[in-house]
Amino acid sequence: MGLEINQVFGRVGINKADAFINIKSRIPQVKVESSMPRVRIDIQHGQVTIDQKQCFCEVGLKTADIFAKDMAQKSRSEGFKAIAAIAQKGDTLARVDKNPKAIPVLAKSAMVKRADYTVEALPKSRPRINFSSGIEINWDMGDVDLQAVTVRPEVSATRAGVEVYMRQKASLEISNKRDSIDTII
Repeated sequence: MGLEINQVFGRVGINKADAFINIKSRIPQVKVESSMPRVRIDIQHGQVTIDQKQCFCEVGLKTADIFAKDMAQKSRSEGFKAIAAIAQKGDTLARVDKNPKAIPVLAKSAMVKRADYTVEALPKSRPRINFSSGIEINWDMGDVDLQAVTVRPEVSATRAGVEVYMRQKASLEISNKRDSIDTII
């Protein structure tokens, strides 16, 4: 048997269109308003205060009020000591009959005064020294005001496209070329 097969393949055509996007944009406009920062500095110049009252008092140079207080205290103390000494001498003389040597002892004690000497450096205390100064800083940071004016971009777009079509249809042709049938058994 003589079969003849003719086959024609199908052909597909494809047309495509690319997508296209066009964007037009403008630069935004920015308005800036600002105020300058300010600094104000107030300076108090240094002042030195030296207080030597205590030093002068130790040397004997006292102010009137301190001198009056010290003399009043010293007078009171010396007065009490003198009263105590006179009272003690009176008590001793009152008992002269029991102690016959009391009068010579009292006379000797009135004559002999023992003096103590001490070496010191004056003044003993240091002067009080105070230092004062100051600085005051006042500041204003300033302001910055930004205002942006934006414009929307203009966008135009074309969609992508794909078109598929048949260029040639597929076919299959089967034909018999011989008229006789051969059979072999």
